[in-house]
Parts: sequence; structure tokens; C-alpha cells
Amino acid sequence: MDFSTILDESARKFGDRTALTAAGGSLSFAKLADRVSRLAGGFAGLGLSPGDRLATLLPNGFDLVATLLAAARAELIAVPLPPRFAPPQIGYALRHSGSRALVTTPALLGNVPDDARASLDVTVATGDAPDTTPFADMLSGAPTPPVRTAPDPIGLLMYTSGTTSRPKGVAHTQRRMARRVDLFVGELALTAADSTVAVADAGRPAVLLGQVLPMLRVGGRTHLLPRPDPALFWAQYAAARPTYLFTPPGVAFDLIDHPGATGADHAALRVWITGGDKAPPALHRRMAEVVGRPLLEMCGMTETGFYAINPPCGPVKVGSIGLAMRGVAVRLVAPDGNDVPPGEVGHIVVRTPDMMIGYWNDTLQTHRVLRDGWLDTGDLARADDDGYLWFVCRDKDMISRGGSKVAPAMVEEVLTAHPAVAAAAVVGVSDPRYGQVPFAFYRTRPDTPDPGPDALKAWVAARLDAPCVPVGFAVLDHWPVTDQGKLDRSRLVWIAEAGGQEV
Repeated sequence: MDFSTILDESARKFGDRTALTAAGGSLSFAKLADRVSRLAGGFAGLGLSPGDRLATLLPNGFDLVATLLAAARAELIAVPLPPRFAPPQIGYALRHSGSRALVTTPALLGNVPDDARASLDVTVATGDAPDTTPFADMLSGAPTPPVRTAPDPIGLLMYTSGTTSRPKGVAHTQRRMARRVDLFVGELALTAADSTVAVADAGRPAVLLGQVLPMLRVGGRTHLLPRPDPALFWAQYAAARPTYLFTPPGVAFDLIDHPGATGADHAALRVWITGGDKAPPALHRRMAEVVGRPLLEMCGMTETGFYAINPPCGPVKVGSIGLAMRGVAVRLVAPDGNDVPPGEVGHIVVRTPDMMIGYWNDTLQTHRVLRDGWLDTGDLARADDDGYLWFVCRDKDMISRGGSKVAPAMVEEVLTAHPAVAAAAVVGVSDPRYGQVPFAFYRTRPDTPDPGPDALKAWVAARLDAPCVPVGFAVLDHWPVTDQGKLDRSRLVWIAEAGGQEV
């Protein structure tokens, strides 16, 4: 079993059963398989050969999913680019990957820099656009069998958002991705009776490997939203009747705070998972109040896939990222490489046979993170006596204030314990005397007065030592996020150093 044959097997088993729904209607497993097979032949007809890179710049929908699957069938390397990428990110990824072809929409084509487009051999557009090949032409040929020239070819090249450096191309093979999907299916005990709503971009690893492909694997159904809009989500929720969801914490907060959440019927939903950033206590409380079941935190990386989750069928420890997932070994290590005892903070290192094979055209960076089969995630955590992991922060987010270490998550937890604070984010800003000092952003609960900086400073000072007390506080209604839906802390640092106001 590999990435390219998941759909073939399910089409034989489930045929006319609905596989995907979206604004444009629905596709059965059989019709999706037919579309993918014709697309693969269409790409070959463009002169694309196994190993060539085929980039996508598409919104959520049938065309995106079918193109990714067709690339795997033709043994091309899919390069899914998020529509939220800025033109410089798009241009860099296209040039760095050496993509020969791009599939996009006429509207998004305007975000592709001229020099990057000139480097392509062909551009396929889903609508009318000059100097492009119509996407419909790719579907006009006969179905084609899968291409097989290598036992485990590279199937996917995922580019990170590059908020603190240039985007990195993370390379995954087809077979490793398929095994990862099977492990996820087993972890959540997914069956053909399950369904999910993909709120985020289906080209991102969490959605592709945690929602779309698992549902295709077991015969379940995925509803694709064109954008993470709360009103649209709740309008589709009743018809979609999802049994499990995956959303980043920021998106989860937006959804659960929307009026549509309280009036919805959540009887079908058995698991709501969040990951990509730490979920604040206020989100856990709100989820329990509205949905009636705990929010499960999960942790993973583009490089490793999911590596820890609060067990869906076991004891849930609210605030923990849970236990190591099936097929994954997780250790917490000190700077000298030795394991730290329970209760102490250490670097999370992960080993799995299904992690990335490396960074595209970057041997040095691959060597830096992969040592003796273990990948350094760059995250810090502690473990309790039961083996549950408790995320602390990214190593680079740890604040060093005059030699004292300040964990942003610890300060955020204290702030969100305040009855008026719904969410908080703490970042380190430059200081001429101490090097770095903490600065806090927060969002108040609905219909709750803002307590103000002085009250919040006193609240933190009464509960944490002096270095942990932020030097400044600012209300921020609109939180900056990366293309993966994670809180953009680098942007928050810029805002804090500009006086705490978004401009």
C-alpha cells in the first residue's frame, strides 16, 4: 500500500459511496478515482515524467485533492503551496523545488512572481487565463494505470511557512505517508462510519494525512470548506455531521465562540482534536461547555507527522499533548543528550520509520536535525510519572531575561486563569539591560470588561516570580497566524516592539 493506491482500493470497496463533499456538490469514491486517473494521464500528456515536481496553488476543493492524488499516481512529486503564501514565498518554493508545472486558479495566478512563472514549463489554470492550459483538458483523456518506476518514490514536498527563515522543503515518500495514515486510522479507530470537515487547506500535512487520506482509506467522508469561516462552518455542520475534527487552537477558538456553536447538535462528534500550538485553558473550558466532551491536544511536525496525542480511548489529561503515538518513539533529552527525569524540561526528540527523508536541496539542515535516527523537534516539554507529555514552548520562544529562563506557556496559563482573559500569548522582546523581557497580548471574554495592564500585572506577580512578569500588556482582537494556522509569534514580537499596536 502506498499513497497512490489508497484511492484505488477504496474505490473497489466503496464505489458509489460519497468520498468528498464541497460547495460544488459531492464525489463518490468511484468518480474521484476516475477523475484522478484521467488527470494523471493528462499530466503525462504535458510531458511530465516520474520525479518531476508539480506544484499546486489551489483553494480547498475537489481540484486540489484530485491533483495531489493524480500526481502520486503519475509518480510526480506534488508541491502543495498554501493560497495564503505571499508572492515571495510562492516564488521561492517554485524555484527551490524546480517545479516544472503549476496548477492554480486565474485569481491566484496573479500572486505568482513573473520570474517564477517563467521558470515553469507549463501552467494549468482551472478557469480562463492567458498562456495557460485549461484544467478541463487534463480530464478529457482515458483513465491511466499507476506509474511504477521506483519501490518508494518521493511523493510530496511540503514547504514550511518560513516566518523566521526561508521556507524549507520537507520531502516525504509515498509509502511512508501511507503507513502514517494507517497508524493514524488505528490510533483513532476510524471506520467507514466516520466523517470530518476540513477547515484548513487540504494540501497541508495535518489535513491531508489526518483527515482527507484517512477518510479515503476507510471509506469515510470529508467535507472541504473553501476557507476557515465560522459562519460557513456551522452552516455546513448539520449536514456534514462530523464524527471527528482537527483544527489549530486559534481556529478552534473562533469556531467555538461563534453563536452557531451553541445551537448545533454535537451528538455525532466523538473527537475534536487540536494541534499546531498550545491550547489555552479557556479553550478547553469552552469546548467542554459547548460540545460536552474534552478537547484532545495532539502534537506533530511537517517533518515527523503526528507524534503525540491525548488518547481518544484512554484517560485524557487536559492541557497535556498526551502519549507517544503508534509507531513513534519520543524522548525528552538534556543538552548533553541524556534523558531527563519526569518533571524536568527537555528537548523533544522523535524517531519513526515514517518521518521525512530530508530537506530538499539542503543536506546541511537535514544533518542538523537528524542524528542517529532521532529528529530534534526544537520543542521543549516535560513528562509526568504516567508518561504524558506537557508542552512548554518552542526552544527559540523561550525567553532569557537577564539569565532567568521564562517559559511563555507558563505565563500564558496564569493569564488565562484570570476570569476576564479568554486567550493570551507571551513573547520575548529586546531589552538593553536584560537582553529580553516578556510582553503579553491577550483577548478578553465576551461581554467582560478589560481588566487593564495594571490589574493583569498584579495578577501575574502574585502567582509567578519577578522575571516572569510581563513588562507590557496589549489587547489584540485579531491574532496573526501562519499559513498553517499557528500563532505567528514572530509577528507578535514585531507588534510588541512597535508599541503593542498592529499597523
